Formats: sequence, C-alpha cells, structure tokens
Amino acid sequence: CPLSFNLKKYVFNHLLILQVNGSQNYRTYLSKRPLHLCNSSLRLFFNTTVLADVMFKIQGATVPAHKAVLVARCEVMAAMFNGNYIESNSFLVPVYGISKDTFLSFLEYLYTDSCCPASILQAMSLLICAEMYQVSRLQHICELYIITQLQSMPSRELTSTSLSVVTLLQKAKFHNSDCLSNWLLHFIASNYLIFSQKPEFEDLSVEERNFIEMHRWPSSMYLRQLTEYRNYIHSRKCHCLIM
Repeated sequence: CPLSFNLKKYVFNHLLILQVNGSQNYRTYLSKRPLHLCNSSLRLFFNTTVLADVMFKIQGATVPAHKAVLVARCEVMAAMFNGNYIESNSFLVPVYGISKDTFLSFLEYLYTDSCCPASILQAMSLLICAEMYQVSRLQHICELYIITQLQSMPSRELTSTSLSVVTLLQKAKFHNSDCLSNWLLHFIASNYLIFSQKPEFEDLSVEERNFIEMHRWPSSMYLRQLTEYRNYIHSRKCHCLIM
C-alpha cells in the first residue's frame, strides 16, 4: 500500500531527526529538506483518517484533520485548540457559515501550501474562509486569482456575464479585503459604460458612486466633446482636404 509505505518513511525520517548531532536542531534539519518533499508528505494526510485527532462536522458530513498541522499553519486554530475553548478538548468540532467544499479547499491549503480555485465565486468563498481564520497569505492568493480572472475577461463577456462585480465589491469590503475592494472600484470605473448599465450598479453606496464618477472612463467630458465633434463633422459635411 503506497500510503503505508509513505507512513513508514515519515516515521523513519523523524527517528533520524532524534539521532542528529546536538549541533543540528530540528529546524536546521528541516531547512535542508526540499520544500516540495515536505508538501508532498503532508498531502498524504489531507482528508484522511490516518492518525487524525480531530473531526470537523460541516453540512452533515465529517472531515478528518490533524491538530499538529492546523496549529502550525493557522494562528486561529492554534488559539482554538490550545486555549480555554471547548474545541481544545473536543474530537468533533462543528463548523458554521462555510460550505464543505470551501472548507476542504481551505484545509488543502494548510496541508499543501497551494490552492487552485475553480471559479471567481469559489475564490471569493475561500477568501471569506481565509479571513475568518486569519490566514492572510491565502487571502492574497484568492485576491490575485479574482483580479487576474476579471482582467482577462473581454468587454463582451463582461457585458453578458451574470457575475455581479458589485456584489464581489461588497463582500470584499465586508471581509476587510482592502486590496481587492480598491481594485474592484477602479475596475468598475475603468469599465463605466458596461457596469453603469447593469441593475446592480444601483446597489453601490453614495461614496462608491461618487468615486466611480470621479475616476470613470470614458469621462463625461470626453463623451461630451466627442459628441460635439461628431455633430460638427456631420453639420459641416467636412471632407478630407487631401482627398
């Protein structure tokens, strides 16, 4: 069984650590190991009951985990399992306000230091979970994913998509994602003619709309001057002098 073989390797490696000379401590030993080996080793324990010492109950299902990994990777989890909280002495820990898929993606990041959201909405859900557990690096990864995906959308897709950028902005603000919320404001302003025609544009606050009107492109002055120029050309029936 590959899992049993890797578990034996895991135990063997840790026995070697105990035999390392006194001049070499545990951190020094780990620092010399390739990072990808550490990540691949921890991945073997993700979402398995092997050596699991805690179960999360979410949406009627249970998800196994290992306190040592959670405590080492997440300060909120460390406080939860080491402090004077009921979770510190509980094997079954309920989780509320997050879907099972989102929580699994969150745990996968803790175990592997990587995440691959399948969509903008999934990335936003994962960002909210990361904010709840105060994992700032995961928040930044989700922010970058959302920004990259929106930037790659052509104007035609932005016009026809059912995705509400205004809703993304509201969630980003509510969950203290300042970088993403500021970028989304500029994104809406830079694509003013598209977003101003959408119903959710009315859901923006007065402050947000004032900012967008101030930084919009094309600006109202540009559109006014363009209209005046076209009217002038049409009224004079101008022709190119060279022709």
